[in-house]
Amino acid sequence: MRARITTSLGVSAGVALALGPGLAAAPASATTISPVFERTIGGPGHAGLYAWGMATQLDGTILVGDYWNYRVLRFNADGTPVGPGGVFIKNNGNGANQYYTPYGLGIDPSNGDVYMADTDKYQIDVYSKDGAFLRSWGAKGTGPGKFLYPSRVVVNSLGTVFTADTWDHNIVMSDRNGTEIQQFGTWGVANGQMKSPHGLALDASDNLYVVDTGNWRIDVFDKNGAFVRTWGTKGSKLGQFQGDMRGIAVDKVNGWVYVVDGEGNRVNKYDLMGNFITRWGSLGSGPGQFADGGREVTVDQQGNVWVADMPNFRVQKFSPTGAALMQYPNPAQPPVPGGFNAPRSVAVNATDGTVAVSDTYNWRIETFTNAGTFTKEWGGRGRGPYLFNYARTVASNPVNGDWIITDTDNGRIAAYTKDGVYKWSTGTAGKGGLGQFRNPQSVTVAPDGTIYVTDSNNQRIQVLDSNGNLLRMFGSATDFVYPRGITVDPVDGTLWVSDSAKDQITNWSTAGVKLKTLPIAKGTADNAISGSFGIAADAERIYVADTPTHSVKVYTKAGVFVMKIAQRGTVKGKLLIPDGIAVDKGKLYVAEEGNERISVFNLNVK
Repeated sequence: MRARITTSLGVSAGVALALGPGLAAAPASATTISPVFERTIGGPGHAGLYAWGMATQLDGTILVGDYWNYRVLRFNADGTPVGPGGVFIKNNGNGANQYYTPYGLGIDPSNGDVYMADTDKYQIDVYSKDGAFLRSWGAKGTGPGKFLYPSRVVVNSLGTVFTADTWDHNIVMSDRNGTEIQQFGTWGVANGQMKSPHGLALDASDNLYVVDTGNWRIDVFDKNGAFVRTWGTKGSKLGQFQGDMRGIAVDKVNGWVYVVDGEGNRVNKYDLMGNFITRWGSLGSGPGQFADGGREVTVDQQGNVWVADMPNFRVQKFSPTGAALMQYPNPAQPPVPGGFNAPRSVAVNATDGTVAVSDTYNWRIETFTNAGTFTKEWGGRGRGPYLFNYARTVASNPVNGDWIITDTDNGRIAAYTKDGVYKWSTGTAGKGGLGQFRNPQSVTVAPDGTIYVTDSNNQRIQVLDSNGNLLRMFGSATDFVYPRGITVDPVDGTLWVSDSAKDQITNWSTAGVKLKTLPIAKGTADNAISGSFGIAADAERIYVADTPTHSVKVYTKAGVFVMKIAQRGTVKGKLLIPDGIAVDKGKLYVAEEGNERISVFNLNVK
């Protein structure tokens, strides 16, 4: 049954002052909405493999963390899958053994148990050599038994577990049950200090090798965590590291160390003392090449080197000298056109009604006709003009039809024509002044082409002109904790911002003056918000994607609750993890991260 809701709206004097050219005041008479589910656009579309973590089991089989498919695969040394589809561990979606993305993998040399860095749950998960869940430990934080970002894990011959806590810039030592022994390493450049430790590996003497990414070097510690030595410098010469260093593996028989230099798209080979031996790799998708660098690495029992090549949707196997031996799958299985892996945003082009979707975990933008027919895709993982590092939001520029993208982890804003032709990009990753972005989540464009970006981890809004030139910024940690969604009011031209950490909706002038905070309750009740993402507006109402409650909440512009649209579910008309939303010509478009589709509702505005 349709819900018929009557709303009213008054425009304050403060808001009226912010009216832009060609924008009218709110209509005097109220309208109603009667939302009805209409259709979906797209559907699930994962790649065959998102290779990340790597480990060699005691029986010689190879484990590969299939990152965005939320599972661990297992292969024989010749690359053939072990068991149906090669699936070794998969996320069952509930219970103690639920995980999100499998990151680093480590093997207990005494019994073959598998240790997984369960980064998004801030814990370490342990499985038997056959894939049965055994135990887990950890929680979010910086004290004993806690992690900020546990990314890699290894176990030595004594049963000591070493975990790289990347965001806490240290290594945590514990026993097999998770009882903490000690931590070592702090932020810095001195011996024994580190910046963002990534890969971990052990040699035959149980010395620990740490990829010290922020210092462009390898740090070595003994089995008790005492500093031993370090090597490496930044650069592109032989033996140097260009950056974004990832995995490390030690050939314990021959005493060789393999380090993945992500930014250089190479694998570097050294002896145990750090003397350079050789390197291989380049940018590309052919044999021996990498797209945006390799991830983790392991050495099999024949001494061959396996490297996760996630952006190319494969894992590669090399000889000890770097000769490309095989890849799996062959050919690689990229995501299908028109399919999604965790779509985060949807936008409708102001010029022709084309629908664009940020297919975030496939690192691409896809476009569809308004009726839902797939038309175009562009993107991939990386740093170039047509590459993304998790694009979160897409918006349409009403002046020229350009698509404006928040390339979140690259810390930049990019623009493309409505046909997907690159035009410009602006910004770098950082926490300083104008033009530096930390985790920019959302973008919106005003009728005159002015671009507004939620610079989320910098707790501010940055403003660009239609050509990408930086204009100004406003807001601070006093105003925002994590500004996420942003939209332009179609009536008065002001800005509406959703703060997912404060559970708050605020209204701003385009000059950066806060006009009001809506009196909306916090929580999971129908009239409350509890972790909002996208936000949209029509002539009288504000629409908020309330992600944790799997619904869209509707309010007047005075903050009066109107209604809740949809509830959790997988059938058509229900939502699962709604993120970005858009309102266009009386239709509500919802990007569902969980159901991996766009749901369209006819609002029946009357």
